[in-house]
Amino acid sequence: MNKVKGWRALVVGLFVSLVSVVLGTKQVEAKELIRGADISILADMEKSGAGYYENGVKKDALQILKNNGVNYVRLRLWQDPYDDQGNSYGAGTNDLKTTIALAKRAKKLGLKVLLDFHYSDFWVDPGKQNLPKAWENYSFEQLDAALYGYTKSVLTEMKNNGVYPDMVQIGNELNSGMLWPHGKSWGEGGGEFDRLATFLKSGIRGVKEIQPVDTPIMLHLADGGDTDVFTWWFDEITKRGVDYDLIGLSYYPYWHGSMNALQTTMNTISARYDKEVNVVETAYGHTTASADSMPNAFGPEQEIAGGYAATPAGQREYLNDLVTRIQTVPNEKGNGFFYWEPLWYNGNVSWATAAGMNYLGVQSQTGNEWDNQAMFDFNGQALPSLKAFQEAGRQQNLLKNPSFENDGFTNAPSNWSVWRGNGAAIDTLKTETGGFSGTYKATFWDDQAYQMSIYQTVNGLSKGTYTLTAYTMAGGDLTTSQVYVKNHGGKELKTSITKSGEWTKVTIKDIPVTSGTSEIGIYVDSKAQGWVSVDHVTFVKNQ
Repeated sequence: MNKVKGWRALVVGLFVSLVSVVLGTKQVEAKELIRGADISILADMEKSGAGYYENGVKKDALQILKNNGVNYVRLRLWQDPYDDQGNSYGAGTNDLKTTIALAKRAKKLGLKVLLDFHYSDFWVDPGKQNLPKAWENYSFEQLDAALYGYTKSVLTEMKNNGVYPDMVQIGNELNSGMLWPHGKSWGEGGGEFDRLATFLKSGIRGVKEIQPVDTPIMLHLADGGDTDVFTWWFDEITKRGVDYDLIGLSYYPYWHGSMNALQTTMNTISARYDKEVNVVETAYGHTTASADSMPNAFGPEQEIAGGYAATPAGQREYLNDLVTRIQTVPNEKGNGFFYWEPLWYNGNVSWATAAGMNYLGVQSQTGNEWDNQAMFDFNGQALPSLKAFQEAGRQQNLLKNPSFENDGFTNAPSNWSVWRGNGAAIDTLKTETGGFSGTYKATFWDDQAYQMSIYQTVNGLSKGTYTLTAYTMAGGDLTTSQVYVKNHGGKELKTSITKSGEWTKVTIKDIPVTSGTSEIGIYVDSKAQGWVSVDHVTFVKNQ
């Protein structure tokens, strides 16, 4: 590696360090991570006799969720989920009446509400986007007007009932469009995205004309691990000027690829479209067994593909790792997640009744293929994995750019101050690929002896105890390499970085902060050729 020496390097180095110091001393405040649950099945579960228990005590299901850290619920909305004889299609019977009733229960407990417009009478996803029965014979223009009017009508009714949603989702898993065939995104003879964008704009206009506040609007696709799908779809929508606020992703690890693939998608689309992202559907099995005779979507093959044990502990670990990935999205654009149907723990409520299957035009077994991905066991007892919601709340990382993703390749990672001591040049520190989470890591290296540190000063801290973690690798002739925290109101605390070619977690627990501030850093004093890599540094307040 050739060094740039002399006065130019000194001037540039001083400038870079000054910029880093200014950025590094900004006050850092964490926004609340969305820790959501789709509870759309609840009313039908309760009608079927299901009970929900916490430590053996029967309680309201939503209270149990809140007790364990859930702060948001998602409610799907179907227009007319009944046949002409009044028979329910099942799976929650999520008409407007049911949706308002569930929203009232959630709001009473202080939970926020995401409303998921399906614009259909029953399930929609990339494989089906059926028209509501009442709209089946409409022209494109009539459909567009009906969608707009229906959206306004629903939100007016929710507003009048005191349960206006805190976030609105226009359509569900829209990879292949909506309101087929008029709003299909492919295979309809051209102009597909023009028609789809028209529908989306009309739904969004319906929201904006009713909203009492500036309500965030989400557009949602499946296949969270497929970056190309997201860029194809959102490029087309962006060209047509659709106005929305955030991007929702479905991500089931046994279907949608590795967490690295998900990370790539989230990082790419959040930057490309300057939008926050939310993993608005996800789940994992706590067992490979089934509560009923219907084969489950999650079994031994999915356990292998997903990479986590099919146990409550594995379910919990999966969610913890997912939160880590969401918080790694650059510029704090990962705003949270929603677990899909944690309350659907038995087969008493079918994915569809006979009437529902007739509407979809399919014949299949009744039952529940999702029971082993609930967060309650088959008897309704809350599983330990529910604690993952609380743990996600505690993972409010107070550091900016904690995984060095914000700048690409650089010698001055944003929000980090850089101190260069003896022997350190500009490129002794650099970000490079191969990170623990995301794409990049920060690496210290030089072909001569050097001293260097990077650090952030976090201000505005409330009194309490905190935990500092970092993932590190190291090798070569290192005199000193450590993660540290100081200026917190007590003596400096530090722990050594272990030499290893594998990522190793370094932790400093129970840091007493009394001064309202803390300096978090990584310090390296090395002989020639010594190196340290660091990634995903977190500083969180203990609860």
